[in-house]
Amino acid sequence: MNNLSDRFLNLRKRSELLCKPLIIEDFSVQPVDFVSPPKWHLAHVTWFWEEFILTKYQTDYVVFNKDFSYLFNSYYNNVGKRVLRPTRGLMTRPSVDEVYQYRNYVTEAMINFLETKPSKEIIELIEIGINHEEQHQELLIYDIKYILGHQPFFPKYDNTIQLKTEKQKQDFILIKEGLYEIGHQGNGFAFDNELGRHKVYLNEYEISNKLITNGEYIAFIEDGAYKNFNYWHDEGWHWIQQNHIEAPMYWHFFDGEWCHYDLNGLQKINKELPVNHISFYEAFAFAEYKNAITYRI
Repeated sequence: MNNLSDRFLNLRKRSELLCKPLIIEDFSVQPVDFVSPPKWHLAHVTWFWEEFILTKYQTDYVVFNKDFSYLFNSYYNNVGKRVLRPTRGLMTRPSVDEVYQYRNYVTEAMINFLETKPSKEIIELIEIGINHEEQHQELLIYDIKYILGHQPFFPKYDNTIQLKTEKQKQDFILIKEGLYEIGHQGNGFAFDNELGRHKVYLNEYEISNKLITNGEYIAFIEDGAYKNFNYWHDEGWHWIQQNHIEAPMYWHFFDGEWCHYDLNGLQKINKELPVNHISFYEAFAFAEYKNAITYRI
């Protein structure tokens, strides 16, 4: 097995490892339209390999199930019709077991194909496929968290990642005005939205040397910021009003204490840890609040 085959096989195992803590009932749930069921993610990334590599470049390849292109296509209009995103959670069939059979079938076919030493052009397409599945691994974690984090008893996933506390004294780093280059450079893989590299002008500004903590954000909440329209731009204010937002997603106030759901289950909030789960609207409002506090002092 060559290096590309090893990388591909590890990629495929990683997707399945992310789903290992789930029970069978978790795989088909779609609590809201922007969340895709874990079963759909596992099948979609598999369909990508079948559709764009095996059916195009593997002689005499036989598709696992001709209906899967319709079921597990996402937004590839040139490939054919597809199930609409909001209805992915209605698919109790195919079963989870059949999706795993599909994955094994395609993975084995891909390993055999990679041993044929494909051309440089095909390898570049495989590189896109690898990054595509890695991208879905990120989405898979987000979606699993949303699925579990909106259940009544906040089930634990199986996570050992811990953020570090912000212990250093806050200082502000000066960024001078001028032209700066942004965008991908080099010969490695890049998505199209990282191209092309170009110059932007920045005015002089300062940025904190440390992240905002949960404790600072709790002070923002308890100072009535979610009820004060002065901190929010119009779109953000309408968002919290229409959706009855009173705290960040996954945050809950129980028995006089702030808690939040993470992949370890429902936890009491550590005020020294960096704040997370906040939206762009909330970050904007917090910045306006801090600015107002500064001038008030």
